[in-house]
Amino acid sequence: MADTVMKALMLDKIQIDGKSVLIVQHSDGSPFVHSLLTHSARQGRRICLVSFSQSIGYYHNVGTRLGWNLNNLLSKNQAVFIGGLHTLKNSFQSQCPSNPFNFLFNPASCPLQALFLAIESVILGWIEQPFSVVIDELDCLLNLGIEPKEVIKFFQQCHSLIQTYSNGSLVVSIGVTPLDKEITQCSTLLSHWSDLILTERGLQTGKSRDLTGTLTVKWNVSPFSEQHFHFKCFDRGVKMFAPGTAVL
Repeated sequence: MADTVMKALMLDKIQIDGKSVLIVQHSDGSPFVHSLLTHSARQGRRICLVSFSQSIGYYHNVGTRLGWNLNNLLSKNQAVFIGGLHTLKNSFQSQCPSNPFNFLFNPASCPLQALFLAIESVILGWIEQPFSVVIDELDCLLNLGIEPKEVIKFFQQCHSLIQTYSNGSLVVSIGVTPLDKEITQCSTLLSHWSDLILTERGLQTGKSRDLTGTLTVKWNVSPFSEQHFHFKCFDRGVKMFAPGTAVL
């Protein structure tokens, strides 16, 4: 199933190196973060995974169903996990200036600098290898009280890191709700910096047994295209369909 997703995204033909992918979620959770993680793992890319709300176990369990093993990659230094849940737990016990999440306790002029430096430190050890930086649920930073301008600055720093080391890619997901203007404006600005934008929505007609939602795939670089798909989530992946195609 991962292959059909990559074909729909045109990533079977277009190299992801040096590119930024933004996943805009108008519904809870995104299967496409896991699709891109699976694609990176199968290609043998190093993975720096940053999560603000989920544990290693969550990504490992989903990855196992999709055919790859996060714990195995972590043990071989082929992946690094920067997790908010575990880090925040330690932060309450010992506040350290190098803590990637110290912005919660020590507001500064550059509150996300330590988090960026933690990501950069990982990448500097992989500069000769293809790598992917995956930041899941960036909107959590806004919910934690970080100003939009700081979140955008953080994204731009990560984007510049990918541009500097052209064998890397950046994948960022952000959850959007119509009533939250800050997050909506932030996602709009980030889309201008991204090469590929995936906009995921639930069905306007409500829940369906045959379909999970819709996906708009927009390339801001060559081939400068925009396509629309329906998708269906399964335990072991996602199936993509052209609108109007019967689901079997």
